Amino acid sequence: MTTEPRKRRGPYVSGREAQRTILDAARDVFAERGFRGGVLRDVAERAGVSAGNIIHHFGSKQGLLVALLEERDIGSNLDLQNPAGGTFIEGLRELIRVNAADRPMVRLFATLAAEATEAGHPAHRFFRDRYALVRTAVTSGVEAARERGDLPAGPPAAEIAAGIIAVMDGLQTQWLLDDTFDMVAAFDAHLRAVGARLH
Repeated sequence: MTTEPRKRRGPYVSGREAQRTILDAARDVFAERGFRGGVLRDVAERAGVSAGNIIHHFGSKQGLLVALLEERDIGSNLDLQNPAGGTFIEGLRELIRVNAADRPMVRLFATLAAEATEAGHPAHRFFRDRYALVRTAVTSGVEAARERGDLPAGPPAAEIAAGIIAVMDGLQTQWLLDDTFDMVAAFDAHLRAVGARLH
């Protein structure tokens, strides 16, 4: 008589599950206390693992932070040049809607971005580079929107792009402080105020 070999979970599967649990815990701890204030012991306690287990998977607290930021950059899966809605303006509106559905990640990024303005912060370079990339993408989007007639002519596209990013960040902060605040509607109002054509 033969029997089917028993399936083994193996270290790869259990390791991936442990990493997912640790990242979820780190997201909450760093969002609540910042990177400086959140310690590995807090993350370990929330994840139900040891601090040594975190080091095993991520190497250090800084390694954990980098993995968390790179794992899910807000809006990284949205192409502002070729959005689902077909236009740059619709891509921006979709980004706001996506962010409005994920408060924990928005809170994490808002907390860490403010903290990372310090040059010695381990996420300083990540956020500096991220903002440079976003400004470039939004500047190109503004230029394309003007060509389509979705935005009026005006100041340099790079300056309009910086303003759009500032508005989005500011609306997110207000929304994090007051969950009754409708940042989607407020962003649409801003777009109308700058002459954007909404489809």
